[in-house]
Amino acid sequence: MARVTLLGSRNKSATAFDAARDIPCMAGKVVLITGAAGDLGRQTAIELARHGRPARIYVADLPRGEKARKAVVDRITHEASTETEGADILAPRTEVRFLDLDFRSFESVKACAAEFLAAEKRLDVLVLNAGIIRVATGTTKEGHEVHFGLNYLGHALLAKLLVPTLVHTAQQQLGADVRVVVVSSEGHAMAPKRGIQFDKLRTGCADMSYAQRYGQSKVALIHLARALGRQHPELKTAAVHPGRILTGMATALSKESLLVRVTAPIAPLFCVPVSVGIANHLWAVTSPAVVSGTYYEPVGVSGKESAVAKDKDLSGRLWEWTEGELKGVGGIV
Repeated sequence: MARVTLLGSRNKSATAFDAARDIPCMAGKVVLITGAAGDLGRQTAIELARHGRPARIYVADLPRGEKARKAVVDRITHEASTETEGADILAPRTEVRFLDLDFRSFESVKACAAEFLAAEKRLDVLVLNAGIIRVATGTTKEGHEVHFGLNYLGHALLAKLLVPTLVHTAQQQLGADVRVVVVSSEGHAMAPKRGIQFDKLRTGCADMSYAQRYGQSKVALIHLARALGRQHPELKTAAVHPGRILTGMATALSKESLLVRVTAPIAPLFCVPVSVGIANHLWAVTSPAVVSGTYYEPVGVSGKESAVAKDKDLSGRLWEWTEGELKGVGGIV
């Protein structure tokens, strides 16, 4: 992956990130990435396996049959393989494993966490990457607006279930570098004026635009990174905007949005390919410059979040609401 500075960072201090140079050795570490069968998550897994070589990377994504699971693992494994001049492709040192995970169901989130914890005693990097941007109005199995339930609340539940293992890993070695990277978006600025409409979260929020539904879920993710960092100083947490990226999600959005279809011919002028867009993911996972609890735009640029994303009162109210919604789920008290 070539060294890149993402365009559109709007800040001359943006960091050039070169995966081959800047991803450190991750030997012995365990990584879990949600949404890792999709473009961004998959490429993040590939680059970490190719350059960092952690012991294992867990790919958590929508449930699928054994053949389809194997296809995802095989693709990541193959693309992460190292090519050397005049030699065949070498097998990477990282083992890739697939976990079924559907954030629309607490039961699925609990089952995913249980399967992981049955296999591992450590977790060094948790990348909360899965997400949706525009789907039909609806709710999750537990009755939460689907963007908020999938993008935010399901991730909050998974994080809560895995935090004890993250903390345990951090405590095993002085100076251990254990991280949680939460994928938000500059789209958090599209949230409603008050940031999050708590009184509507147990409805489909049909009277809100998809942009507002999406925006409030992404504001919540920024606050999730801050809350985890504040509550667990042993961990290094960050929220990131990956940039404006040409992904499969953007293709799906074009079917619903006239604006996206009309601007498609010029999209390459202000969007970047996945291979470039994952730089902020990778930077947040590996850079020693990350300040815990901070939101970053590409690459490594802080201070760009909206007022509601900085609102401490909103953060406190969100965490209180979250604990109420998750109380008793998977043994959470």
